[in-house]
Amino acid sequence: MRFKQVLMNLAGNAIKFTPEGGRIELAARQVDDQVRVEVRDNGPGIPPDQQQRIFEAFVRLAQTGSATEGTGLGLAITARLVELHGSKLGIESQPGEGACFYFSLPLVAITSDQPAQTSIPIPRARKTPRILIIEDNEATGQLIQSQLTSSGYETLKCAQPERASEMAAEHQPDAITLDLLMQPVHGLEVLLQLKNDPRTSKIPVIVVTIVDQPGVGTALGADEYLIKPVDKATLLAAVERCLKSRGGAAPARTILVVEDDASTLEVIVELLKAYGYGVSTATDGEQARVSVAQFLPELVILDLVLPKMSGFELLAEWRSNPRTADLSVFVLTSKDLTKEEEKYIHAHAESLFRKQNAWRDPLIKQLERVVTSPALENA
Repeated sequence: MRFKQVLMNLAGNAIKFTPEGGRIELAARQVDDQVRVEVRDNGPGIPPDQQQRIFEAFVRLAQTGSATEGTGLGLAITARLVELHGSKLGIESQPGEGACFYFSLPLVAITSDQPAQTSIPIPRARKTPRILIIEDNEATGQLIQSQLTSSGYETLKCAQPERASEMAAEHQPDAITLDLLMQPVHGLEVLLQLKNDPRTSKIPVIVVTIVDQPGVGTALGADEYLIKPVDKATLLAAVERCLKSRGGAAPARTILVVEDDASTLEVIVELLKAYGYGVSTATDGEQARVSVAQFLPELVILDLVLPKMSGFELLAEWRSNPRTADLSVFVLTSKDLTKEEEKYIHAHAESLFRKQNAWRDPLIKQLERVVTSPALENA
């Protein structure tokens, strides 16, 4: 796959700089125990003093009358791919006489003299998906981390791109988010290391960057390519696609029951568990507030009369926050509501149930419309 990519990059570069009616030639010949591969064109050629600069990232040579576009990454990536195969990308060119890019590969596999990898993957005795965030900007790394942890993911941060591949090999995350514009190692270099290391080659990589070159990232093995700024929903959708590609899934989100009466709380929890729902609990308004801030539940069953912070206050706060504005809330209460309060509940909650009435069956029926029961999924 990488060999094909190298040829496509070199051929594409030749096409880009060769005028219409020109000639491009791909050739290979055996030299001793090597195969020399060449891509020739009869374009404008490259001055000798510029021939090494063209392999640097983000360098493009100006061509008179040329309408070519690009970032200057193509040859830099190609040169690095060739180096990872144990060879070197060379050039022969004179102005006005075209150019020949060439490299050599062995006829047979040669055992590497590199020392064996010594890091041992950490055992994974857990179900929560783990995401490695490779980002050298502290603020951006914290933002991505908060978006993932609030949705139930376990996260690790790597702010030193030169350590990223070893950290990935050691911790074996379920997916990786990767910035490109990092120092001292460019993100494309990190991506190449990850995809060419047998220990990490199968870990999905989500590029999150301001560089609008998704074709480059995909060509080097990125599973997803997101352009900053990235909203939470887009990031989570990309992570879920990567997890599904490996037979995994996003973390199961629970139903949060907010109830201060112990006996009522026990009844609700037992009822939900009997139908296969995952449940978390809070016994006062402040606990509920902290719980939702740390991890967004799939749905909240909310009492209105609570210690420390009322259900009305929680509902108002959640609806005013973009992160929780669409959080499904079922109100279950014994409070006598005024017309204004009842109108507010109907406007800001999905359902209203009264404890003094028969509420169990109606609540379960409403839940089945909003949340799919794990028990039903496994039936």
